[in-house]
Amino acid sequence: MERATSSIESRLGMQLFFDKLYTTRKKRPPLKAIILLSELRIEDFVEVVRQRERLQRAYNINVGKLDADLYGLQLKRLVRRDIAKGYALLDTSHEGVWIALCNEESYFVNRALLRLFNALYPMISRLYLNYSQISALMNSIKNAYHGKATLSFITVKREPKKTKSAFSEKGTLQLWEENAEEELLKLSKDYRITVDRADFKVRDSETNRLLLRAHISRRGVCKLAFGNFTTFYENVVLKAIDLGMNWKRFYAHRERMITDGKIRLSPFSVSYGFDFDKEQLQTLAEKISKSYACSVVHSGNPYFVANVSDYGDGSSFGVTVLGKAVTITPIIRATPQSAWRLTNCLQEILGDGEIRSIPV
Repeated sequence: MERATSSIESRLGMQLFFDKLYTTRKKRPPLKAIILLSELRIEDFVEVVRQRERLQRAYNINVGKLDADLYGLQLKRLVRRDIAKGYALLDTSHEGVWIALCNEESYFVNRALLRLFNALYPMISRLYLNYSQISALMNSIKNAYHGKATLSFITVKREPKKTKSAFSEKGTLQLWEENAEEELLKLSKDYRITVDRADFKVRDSETNRLLLRAHISRRGVCKLAFGNFTTFYENVVLKAIDLGMNWKRFYAHRERMITDGKIRLSPFSVSYGFDFDKEQLQTLAEKISKSYACSVVHSGNPYFVANVSDYGDGSSFGVTVLGKAVTITPIIRATPQSAWRLTNCLQEILGDGEIRSIPV
């Protein structure tokens, strides 16, 4: 698989290769399209890795230009006594976005490729989607294909809405049913849910012919299991990028400003259909402190207040939980990628909610 993919020499060659590979019915690793947000020049990518001693020791990378805005990435990572090695394509044809395309096994993708991109935050950041955003993306995909889309598999983390509840089951749940979103809707009545991934199918509305089997994760990975690659790229990957850039604009320009001697704040919220209890707020304090420099002012009934700083780029935020809403107030420095990352972190702890601006 690696030799075949690494033989691609142009964008047209990439399209022809993946079109043929993923419209044949045989077992193979899905094609992963990893959407990354970055203003880093690809020419500086290797040098940035080499300048970081820890990455330089762990990774051996080589980047070669194949076509306009298309590069080949050869990557090796030492994992204890093992070596994870493989090949990926980097498509930089969209401003502010990289698309890493890889059909290697998951071991290489998770242990080497994604670990490298995550380690380069904030120069490279991920695209985060909660369940309502994944649903909006699926509607766009369905309309683009002029077909009918159904969820066939969902991985979801569930927690009871109340600590002392008759619904005490918690943990990761997998729903395999056709139209799995109906089961998810029932589940959301009693549980806080965080959707990690959604697999779906698109069929022709008239003939019911299968057009696409694909997957979307909350961290911006689109996977193609079956279907025409060119159409998948246009109708899934580019739709995900459009959605992502809209949300990046939502999170941008929110740092605290002083205008004519007055402080201007641009807070936003994550809203839920239930109140949080004391135990849940204490759990939030414990978990968020593992990912951020966090000073908790108050944790417990009836509210939670903390000041949070992003280790990676120095952005700072005030986080308040009161009633049914989490309020995030960017402070002195607040990049869109850090605001987005924090919002995802909070939802992974508390459950997916509805994100909206707060008028001030």
